[in-house]
Amino acid sequence: MQVDIELKVTFDTPFSIGTGALADSVASKPLVKDATGKPIIPGSSLKGKVRHECERIARALIPNFEQCWPCHPPQPKDMCRGEPSTPDWQEAVCPICRIFGAPWHPAPITFTNLELTTTAGSPGPRGWDQLHSVRTTDLRTGVGINRRRGVAEERLLYATETYGPPLALLYRGRIWGTLEERREVALLLGGLRSITALGGARSQGLGWCQVEATVRLDNQPASVEELLQELDQWSR
Repeated sequence: MQVDIELKVTFDTPFSIGTGALADSVASKPLVKDATGKPIIPGSSLKGKVRHECERIARALIPNFEQCWPCHPPQPKDMCRGEPSTPDWQEAVCPICRIFGAPWHPAPITFTNLELTTTAGSPGPRGWDQLHSVRTTDLRTGVGINRRRGVAEERLLYATETYGPPLALLYRGRIWGTLEERREVALLLGGLRSITALGGARSQGLGWCQVEATVRLDNQPASVEELLQELDQWSR
């Protein structure tokens, strides 16, 4: 079954999705940006968050999940090893690995990067310079805490780069590929619906957002609400 999900993400607060590369930023935790300098949300970051939410839902819905599939990511040796070509694929591999893949087999779906666009649907600004008059990134300073003593650590001042897009701008992306069953699509949508924040420092108020999904199955529009009602099939 062909699956095509269009995503729209609107941020209620600034977000921080960092990269390990400092590049030319003065921040200790700079944002991930594209070639033009615009902050983006990597598809890998979104996929990891959705996978975590789907696993939480699946373990709550499926009786004896641990006994059926002793799968414990992220260590490859502890994850499902079944192959799609084997007859017992459905029984050997847990629903999460069937949807999101595992080290032993590729994922059947792809998450694109979420990129900045306008609410009108037209392409986003071509260059980061065009956005400077709207809003630039901000730097938030913080200090490391000694977990044992509960006090600020010396020489651990850091700066986190954040971006709060105005209401006229939002992030768009896609999830596309093939899934075997409608209830797998339902589980994927349940994970998306469970997302309330993206990125780091959520306890500090960063990254709170709203995710909207539009679904097409085999090139036909599908109701998100009707698909979500099929989540209960996992408990049977």
